[in-house]
Amino acid sequence: MISSQVKTASAGVPSKAYTSLQERQDIINVTKGYEPKVTVVAVTEISEVAEEADAVESPTFSESEIIVENEIENTFKRYQTQWMDDPIISQWRDPAHRIYDVLGNVNELYEHWSSTQSLPFSSHTDRLWLETGHVMAEIGLPWYNSQANLPTEIDTSFPYHFKHLEQRVIREKGARVGDPNASGYVANPSEANCYCIRAIQQELREKCPTARPLFVYDNFDINMVISAEKFFGLQTYRVNLKDSLENVQRDLVIATSGGERPVIFAATLATAYGSFDDLDVISTISKTIPLILHVDASRNFDYITTLSKQERQSLGIKELVLANKPLVQPLQNSEGVIVASSIVAGGANHTKSAPVVALKPAALGGKQTRVAYIRAFDSTLAGSRDAMAPLWSALQEIRFGASGFQQIYRQCVRMRALLIQALASVGVTARPVPNSLALIVESCSQEQICRLKLLGGTPGSNGDVAITIQPSVKSEDLRGVVFAVSRTKTVQLPKEVSAYEAFSKFYRVPQCVVDELMATVHSWKIASRSAAGYPFHMGSYSALGPVIGHFLDVDIPQDWAKARGDEILKSRMKTFGLCSPEVMSQFHGAFTNGSTMGNRVGIHAALTRLPGAYLYFSTESHFSVMKTARDCDVLTNRWSTRKPRYSPIKCDKNGSILVDALVKQALADWRDCIKNREEYHLILFANMGTTFLGARDNLKEIYAKLRTVGIEISHIHVDGALDFGFGNCGVTLGLPGTVDSVGIPSIQGITLSHHKALGGMVSGEVIYWDPEGDRCSPLAWNVEQRVVFETWLYAQAYSPTDIARMFKYCRTNALRLESGLKQAGLVVKLNPESITVVLDRPPSWVIEEFSLRPEGDWVHFITMPHVSPETIDLFVNRVKWIDQQCLTAFSYITPLMRAIMMRRINLQRLHSQDPLAKEVTELSSTASPINLGESRTPASIIKTSVRSALSVMVLDEHNRVEGVLLIESLRDASMRVGPLLLRTRHIENSDGVIEIMRQLAGFMARHMAIRLQVDGSSYALYEI
Repeated sequence: MISSQVKTASAGVPSKAYTSLQERQDIINVTKGYEPKVTVVAVTEISEVAEEADAVESPTFSESEIIVENEIENTFKRYQTQWMDDPIISQWRDPAHRIYDVLGNVNELYEHWSSTQSLPFSSHTDRLWLETGHVMAEIGLPWYNSQANLPTEIDTSFPYHFKHLEQRVIREKGARVGDPNASGYVANPSEANCYCIRAIQQELREKCPTARPLFVYDNFDINMVISAEKFFGLQTYRVNLKDSLENVQRDLVIATSGGERPVIFAATLATAYGSFDDLDVISTISKTIPLILHVDASRNFDYITTLSKQERQSLGIKELVLANKPLVQPLQNSEGVIVASSIVAGGANHTKSAPVVALKPAALGGKQTRVAYIRAFDSTLAGSRDAMAPLWSALQEIRFGASGFQQIYRQCVRMRALLIQALASVGVTARPVPNSLALIVESCSQEQICRLKLLGGTPGSNGDVAITIQPSVKSEDLRGVVFAVSRTKTVQLPKEVSAYEAFSKFYRVPQCVVDELMATVHSWKIASRSAAGYPFHMGSYSALGPVIGHFLDVDIPQDWAKARGDEILKSRMKTFGLCSPEVMSQFHGAFTNGSTMGNRVGIHAALTRLPGAYLYFSTESHFSVMKTARDCDVLTNRWSTRKPRYSPIKCDKNGSILVDALVKQALADWRDCIKNREEYHLILFANMGTTFLGARDNLKEIYAKLRTVGIEISHIHVDGALDFGFGNCGVTLGLPGTVDSVGIPSIQGITLSHHKALGGMVSGEVIYWDPEGDRCSPLAWNVEQRVVFETWLYAQAYSPTDIARMFKYCRTNALRLESGLKQAGLVVKLNPESITVVLDRPPSWVIEEFSLRPEGDWVHFITMPHVSPETIDLFVNRVKWIDQQCLTAFSYITPLMRAIMMRRINLQRLHSQDPLAKEVTELSSTASPINLGESRTPASIIKTSVRSALSVMVLDEHNRVEGVLLIESLRDASMRVGPLLLRTRHIENSDGVIEIMRQLAGFMARHMAIRLQVDGSSYALYEI
């Protein structure tokens, strides 16, 4: 919950949004030789920015612009046909509701941002790449989505992704470096680079288990270097590739203990400052130092991989190939090609943190752990991803392809050559950057630097300024650069069409792709009504999505996002009790791409302050917490004889951490530290609803019991990904060791998700305590400005009262579901203050229909705001209906079975939580086959048969098992019959029993309207 202070502060957002323009005006006004203003058409002169600033101060609107003012509100009203009503969204149908004031503010932002051209030489965005956002809005996005796990891992019950297109973009880019079967996924540049680095680290763990790798770099992004140090426990070493080769090799021999330690060399091919790493030098080093190469080509992959062989040779650009190279093999093969073991591929960047593709050979990297909850391997670095980023990358690739990129970049190269020639004509030296479309204007004065920054230039060292030639750059823009550095307006340049003008209309997303995507989004609108297995609010985008869609092809100003983001984080801190400016200054916050990343940052923020501390978390914690611990060689003590410095602690039956077990483990670790004369610090990672059962850890009891045995908690980080979206859950941020009036300790960090309680794009926030300054800011990777925009919008749309009302609605629905399921005879769990209802597994097609999440013998159903009482009743009735159909089938069969068994028997479905489930499982493991050779034995399918909720037990009058027909339920609305377990005394009548069971299975399938599957193992007889 964000306090109303953000709303008050944001009332003046439109004027705030113009800050950068006013700053530019100030710079221009102090520049000598200030020229008169020119018409605002393109950035032809520096003074044009002044006119933009004047327009901001005294806005005038044409008739067409007045229409635009109402476009956001009109869109909001027009799309009421798709709204998923809940107690809050329903109120928005009232024309007098305050939501329309919010939309008025949004209108102003949209009007200003959409009419403001991006800087022509911006290093991170261009009009051509932004255009794809319009297509995404056209197909109905954003609608709720989440691209969890690798693109090849498909969960059929969760269709809200574009993985097939993500696979396509990976194939296309992989093929350009020789590996169309590459593995990887689309992420922001920081995550993509770290994912690749981790894959190489995992590879070396297997290939060189006793040799600690060294992470070596030169121009690689320093924030990613720090991330590699913290997240993976890698030792890092910087070289200077411009130094003599002899010195570099000598230093690396020493750093690698005589070449005994393998090297992960992270090279970057283009930075915003125009710097890059020389692959020839690295290749030479690889002849004496065993190394594996990772390449960051997030800014220029599409450029360098679409060059012709002749163009590459003339520019001195090495060809790259993606392959799993043996460690001791030099990087450069006999054909002069550089072998990279992982590559981050990008180039068509529409925003500062634009999505890129992490590429690696499929065989590179260690084995991952399969997680039942997500029906996949937990392979990615940050867990869930917003699906629109992979779609954006895929659409760029579909729209342009290698040939399109090649044509566009060739035009950009021509523009660059013209600019270098024009600058030379006025005595200014500029040089092209070999691996990118940038050029460096050398030895600029401070005045020239200021002027070039106004055009999008990026200052480097020694007065150099990098200028990126984007597709939209026109001849007039080139004159603007010449004017900025020379004040000369008479330079002659040939009229040259920009790449945007030449190719924007020529390259379009094919209509068949647009139609397919529109159909996909429409299907989501149907499916999301009954999707109840994930803690995601799927309904808010139904109302706010069309509004946000207007901004998909708009460059949201970074200064606006920074200002609003800071306000949001400060407001969040106040929500969690931080009021004192002195204490608040010791806490730091950041936006993340989801709660997995928030937890990772939160844990390492604590470890940065307490590097030798022990980390404790429950076995019910989100699966990514264990991944975070295992990823770090320091936490695992991989290169030490000591045991790992983290401990998963068992939970009680309701999913809360067992306090006594925690105390026992903490005491053992404390004593171990005393024995080794080490300082002991305890970091507690606690849960606030983020477990399968929706449990909350009892912080008060944990604090009290640990203190009883003399242990103080040094740092508490709480994962409230879902619950903290509704409020602070009674916990407060504060200094370690402080408690509130009822004995609950203050916590030092929190994680929450935006897309869970309220909906919106997959993202989140992390807040952490670091009194020595924000040492973990490099770990909090940049997110798209849209994350901040959507969070701001949701803070305006949902008041604290709205959020409290919404949670009450969800809780009431959870109680309704619990009651209905209990009446249906199911075993149900519901924790206090939780909206997560845990129940016996129903048949698999029901799990599929309602997107339920399984874990062991249970599934959970989460009553998020988009799940209506009618949907809950539908689910309960579906469960009851299945039971009724089975009872009808049993009524036909029971007399027949009683006659052949000559005793009073009853038929009963077997459920996971049935008291007889354990006995049947044991019987299946000792059952003897009457006929050998069947592939599906009872022991091999008993687990799935019990969890399928369709296996049928034959019970006598004393409730003893006489026989069991094992049946598996499948997600495609079918049931597969397995073996028949039968008591010895009935074997002589087995033919008759089998015939009766055949009828039973047929009746069940017919009445439930599902498909019946049989194979060679069906009705195979086993004696028990």
